[in-house]
Order: sequence, then structure tokens, then C-alpha cells
Amino acid sequence: MTRTSARYGFGDFALDVSQQRLTRRTTGEVIPLTAKAFDTLLYLVEHAAQTLDRDELLRAIWPGVVVEENSLSQNISTLRQVLGEARGENRYILTIPRKGYRFVAQVTTLDELAASTESPVPAAAPATKPPSRRRILQICAGAGVLTIMIAAISLSLVSTRARPTAPLTSQTLAVLPFKPLVPAERNESLELGMTESLIASLGQQGAQAIAPLTSVRRYAALDQDAISAGRELGVKTVLDGSLQRRGDRLRVSARLLRVADGRQLWAGNFDQDFTTIFDVQDAIATKVARALELRGVVDGVTRGAPYTHDPEAYALYASGRFAWTRQTEASLLQAIDFYQQAIARDPNYALAYAGLADSHAVLGVFGMRAPRDVFPDARRAVEKALAIDPDLAAAHSALGHIMVQYDHDWEGAAREYARAKQLDPSLALTYHRRSILYAVQGDTDRALAESARARELEPLWLAPRTFTGHILYYARRYDEGIKILEQVLALDDRVNSARGFLIRGLIARGDYARALDELDQHPLQTQGSYAFRAQALALSGRRDAALAELDRILKLSKERYVAAYDIAMIYVVLGDKESAFQWLERAMEDRSTPINFLAQDPALDPLHGDPRFAALVQRLGIYHRTLPDS
Repeated sequence: MTRTSARYGFGDFALDVSQQRLTRRTTGEVIPLTAKAFDTLLYLVEHAAQTLDRDELLRAIWPGVVVEENSLSQNISTLRQVLGEARGENRYILTIPRKGYRFVAQVTTLDELAASTESPVPAAAPATKPPSRRRILQICAGAGVLTIMIAAISLSLVSTRARPTAPLTSQTLAVLPFKPLVPAERNESLELGMTESLIASLGQQGAQAIAPLTSVRRYAALDQDAISAGRELGVKTVLDGSLQRRGDRLRVSARLLRVADGRQLWAGNFDQDFTTIFDVQDAIATKVARALELRGVVDGVTRGAPYTHDPEAYALYASGRFAWTRQTEASLLQAIDFYQQAIARDPNYALAYAGLADSHAVLGVFGMRAPRDVFPDARRAVEKALAIDPDLAAAHSALGHIMVQYDHDWEGAAREYARAKQLDPSLALTYHRRSILYAVQGDTDRALAESARARELEPLWLAPRTFTGHILYYARRYDEGIKILEQVLALDDRVNSARGFLIRGLIARGDYARALDELDQHPLQTQGSYAFRAQALALSGRRDAALAELDRILKLSKERYVAAYDIAMIYVVLGDKESAFQWLERAMEDRSTPINFLAQDPALDPLHGDPRFAALVQRLGIYHRTLPDS
């Protein structure tokens, strides 16, 4: 980016364009920002008081590159954190619903030679601001790139004051997402697939040796500095690489860097047939493992993935994994299609079957599809995976999840999770899912412990932290849960499950106005979301509006799947116990996944004491059980 020599002041901050630096004017403290976060702030400041739509910002910050809107949202969230904006404050950046953003603080143009502690002067007129000049990247706009840019800031947020990023783990190595040799020919699913395979291979050297994919995938930006990423992740070394596939040819380069001083420990280049991609992965993993003196290297082969000999099947699997991580209805259906294509090429691809099972299950868990329409498919897929590879930890973990969410087989799920943990004690997903099982049983302490273990293994993965807020809601510790869920949304404001449980907590705490405001600003589809508006309206005394909302939901349920549990919750707040129990019976029959928390859910407190409620709890079998912890 071509930089001007301008310096801008706003509040207690100074923005130095030529130095690409944000400082606190009273103390001189330098506040670290990624390159794209800095660009976002600069564009907002240069256009202060103007409403900027999201498309304009995306074009300005990522010229010539197609990116997801989420990349912009993450930069905005990061900026709000470093500028010290508490949730709901708009001292600097105002969100314009369904439009974009506006920088609302007064901006001054500082004398280039003045000290950083100079006093503010009246705001300059917009006409005196120097025009914004953006570097034109040599990237083809039609490349279909999905650049993931989530700023890595500490998950243990205790205040909004910016401070240096603390190391998140004691892990030795981070394999950063591979970058394209030619940006216009980027294939991000293949790049992340290469990254994931190397993580799996090197992960065999020790459970704590390597940062997981969910932690490193946010460093996929084209301009990401490897050493900076390593420092943010708190690792000792980083493996940085690039690749390009052209037809049947594959070009890969990789280097191993020591974070402390940037020293290169190893580097290699490969140019060969795409069919030998697995040999390339083996060669890289072997060289890195030897450079780090890790155990487990045998005859030059460390392969822990991809469990297929067909490179095209592997590429399809990688695309499926990439789609699955986005967790939207459209992306999950896309993931299913990729996994099915991978299986068509290699019918013995156990890992693809496990991914297929997970994709079907998530559709049911979050109410995107009726559980009876997706969980049987999930079970068939995971059973196929286990028939091919009985020792695949991911498949045992997936089977345990199905047993909890659909079968209500608590003991069977506990056994599957124990087996998955035995096979791969570093698989964070197993601990996350086991926390759900313990929470269903009302065992808050063990649920929180399992969720904490999942966060320890994958510090930047937001699902376990989100579920911690979920657990605290059911434990009626609303303020604690709300605080954690706000932290999640500050990191990624599109985590629908976090927003859903934030709204639940607000309703339970009696903050109905804010709950309705969240719903107005952020339409969402997740567990319980069809009930939220009617609940907040009824509990705030707006019964007629709540009845109108109930009528809308009932009509909608004839057009698409609406969890019966959601409708039951509306009848509870309206005081119609008969209808509430009728819909809870339906929820039992169609296995609406929230029914698992029947005994824990504060929204159903008005039904306690009714024999019918006790009978439902007994049918679920979720009380008075001690599940194995091994």
C-alpha cells in the first residue's frame, strides 16, 4: 500500500500512516495491529463521519481479492477491542445496521513533527484531509479467494484495554496455512488441506508439539508475517510454505523458522506430479521433525493423514473440511457434497465418511434440518468409517456425538468418547463433545473441566468457549455466561450459537430490551432462536405482540423445520401449560436436540412440580447417573 506521511489524532490515539503504527498519545504505548486491521482503521479515519457500506470497505481493504464479509467483521471487532470500546459503546466506530460502519470520533490532522503527546486541536474539515491512496495488488478478481483474517488476540479477555498478546500455549510448532505461489491461482482448500495433513503428521510426534488447525487457519492472509504469527501463537517455531497446482504439476516450497530470532532452520522446494503430493507431505514432515529432534520419524515417513492414496479424493476432502468449518447451512451442504465426491473416488476413505457424519449431525444440532432427516445419515456414515478403520478417533468422537444428540444413549456416548480419547488424546473435539454430555447430566463441574481442556488444546477455537457460556446459562450463572459469550462475539460476531445463548442469558436475566435489540440487529438460526422474540415480548408485558409472533412461527413451521422445543418455550411464557406439554411431547418424538437439556433449562422452570414434567425427565434418563471419566 502506498502510504502518505499523514498523522491523525482521535481521542487518546495517534495514527501514523508512514510508520503503520497506532500509539496511545498520553503514554506513547505502541498498540500492535495486523496489516489489514491497520488498513481498516486508516480507511475509517480518512473517511470519518461518512457512512461506509461493507462492499466499499471490502474493495478498499482487499483490492482485487474476493473475501468473505467475516474478514471485515473481525477487523472491526479487533479495532473496537484495542480502542477500548465496551460492548454497546460507539465512541469510535458505529455500526449502521444492514449498511456498514461510520467512524464517529473527532479526527485531527497532527503536525508531522509534533510529539505524540500534543494536545488535540479542533477537528479539521473533511475537505482538508489528504485523499486515500491504495496499493493495487496484482491479483485476479475472479480467483474465488476466501481470505480468512481473524485477529489473534488473547481469549482470556478481562478488560478492553489493549496490551501485548500473551503466549497462548506451550506448543513447539505452528504450521501456518500455505500461501499461493501465484495469488491469482489461489486454491485455499488445497492450501489448508496441506496444512492440516502436516499438522496431523507432525502431531504424532507428541500431543503438545503442534498448534491445531483451528488456531492457525486465521493466519491465511496473503500478507501474513510468519514470525509475527508465531509470536501471537506463543510457539517456538513456525513452518511457513507456499504451493501452486497447475494441471498435474505441483510446486511446493517450505521453510522452518525459529520465532525468537527469525533464523531459518530448514528450507526445501519441490516440483513434481500432483499424484506425489503425499510424498511431498512426508518429506516435509520428516525434515521438520528431524530439525526439531522430534520422536516418531520412521524410515522417512511420518504420515498421519490423509488416509487415502488418491490425491484428487484428498483435495475434495480438504475442500469439505474447509466448508465444514464455516458452520452455516449452505456451507454444511457444500461440505456434504465434497465428502461424497471424495468417497466416490475412494470408497475406503474413512476420514471422509467421518467428515460426512459430522456435517449431517451439525445440520440437526442447530435446527437447520429435522433431526430424523439427518442423524440416520450421520450414523450410516460413521458406521462406514469405523468399518474401514476401527481405530479412527474422529469417527468414535462423531459416534458419541450422535448417541448424545439423537439416541439419548448416555453410557454408550461416554464409552465412545473414552475410546476416542484413548486413540487420540489431543483431539479437542472429543473433550468439547464430552462437556456437552456432562452438561446434559447436570454435572456442571465436569462439563466446565472438559470444556477447559478443549480450550487448552485449541486456544483459538471458539466452540468450546461458546459452550462454556452455554453451560453457565444452564447453571443459572447468567452474568458469568453473558461475559464469556460477549468475549466470543468480540472475536467473531458471526458465531450464531454464541449470540443465541447470549440472548437466552439476557432473557433469563430480565434484560428484554437488549435481547430484542440483538434480534433486530442480528437475525440468526440456531438452537431456540425461533422462540426468542416471543419470549422477550411476553415477559416484557407485550402479550399481543408475543401472540402475533407465535402465530408467525406456527405458520412458518408448516413451510420448514421448526424445532417443537422452541414452540413449547413460547407457550411456557404465555402460561399455556397444556400446549407447552403437547409440544414437548412432539419434541421428544422428533428428537429436537435442545430436549436433552430439559431438566436444566431455566426457561422451563414454570413447569417444574407438574408430574408430567417429572415423567419427561425420567423418560430421558438424564438424572442420577455417574458416567465414566476415563
